[in-house]
Amino acid sequence: MDIKLFKVAKHRGPYTPMKMTKNMTSKTSSSNDDELIINSVVPPKISYSVFRPLPVKKIMMAEATHYIRSPIAEFIEHGLGFSSIFPFVSANLVSITHCILSVVSIKFLMHDSLFWRQVGVCIFQFRNFLDSFDGVIFRAHANKTAYKSHYGSLGYFVDAVSDVFGGICLVGSIALYLMKNRPLNKNLTKCFRLADDISDNSSSSEKAALTRSSSSDNFIFGSNNYYKNNKSTNSKEAGLYATKITILISVALLGIRLAISALFWDRSVHAYEDLLDTPALSELHQNLQVNILKSTITLIIMFLWRIMNALSLQDMILTSIFIDKSWEFVVKSQYIGWFVLIFLIILTELHLAEIRSILIQAY
Repeated sequence: MDIKLFKVAKHRGPYTPMKMTKNMTSKTSSSNDDELIINSVVPPKISYSVFRPLPVKKIMMAEATHYIRSPIAEFIEHGLGFSSIFPFVSANLVSITHCILSVVSIKFLMHDSLFWRQVGVCIFQFRNFLDSFDGVIFRAHANKTAYKSHYGSLGYFVDAVSDVFGGICLVGSIALYLMKNRPLNKNLTKCFRLADDISDNSSSSEKAALTRSSSSDNFIFGSNNYYKNNKSTNSKEAGLYATKITILISVALLGIRLAISALFWDRSVHAYEDLLDTPALSELHQNLQVNILKSTITLIIMFLWRIMNALSLQDMILTSIFIDKSWEFVVKSQYIGWFVLIFLIILTELHLAEIRSILIQAY
């Protein structure tokens, strides 16, 4: 799907109409029919497509939102006429609803049972769907068709606060679960695996030497299952499990990464919209906008933000919870996650500065 999206974006024309001036020729208004279908602010009456229209925000949004949540939300609104049936349901009411669901999900996501944590994942994913649905409701009530954020409006503020609140609930639930079910210390886990490997390749006498029995706790050195099933206080104090400080710092770093990702994604979308998805002042300005947007480096940066934005990170976190690998994700994603995020932020800022310097000549 992303490959097709890349190809469509490569052939995208101006998303918004150019401000007409006396010097403009009629050639500008007679665009190619396929280009109009892809780029018109008010798309023609054709079957819904995830590729039409294709503004900057849609290119940079999370894959799950682009291909699943948003099409379902659009179908409920335009296919079933949700706003006509329930005109009293506003975008802010939907935002408040998914805030409530964020709180409800905490109880399930911190549960000891994997089944109930999976239920919590489903609840939070429904919350994420409502996060997409509130934008559709807003555009329907405001009679707006342009797919872009309305910065500075009350709805934008409410949606931003509810998104932050949802992220806090998700990260907080992970911390609460891991504090109750402290994972094995990473270094000791490696030792246990090494002992198992040695035991598997040893003779029967050597295996017996590796096995230590104790009447008090039936301790078996070569078995990881013992540490998972016998979490006594003495074992935890002996360093078999990750400390509370380690858990809190690791989860806090994940939360900070989630917040920074959300902040800079929103900042980047806003900047690219202002530079590339605003009405052109001249034909030169429009051509520069289109050529910059279709350039490979621009699309690579935008596609990287599809992976590194906060909603994509939330989807990764929820997947790890669903398969009972939340601690592994928290630990193993730290280094690569921070490196890619910082690199992408720096690359984006440099690219935006270059775009501004290029577009200056059109003013």
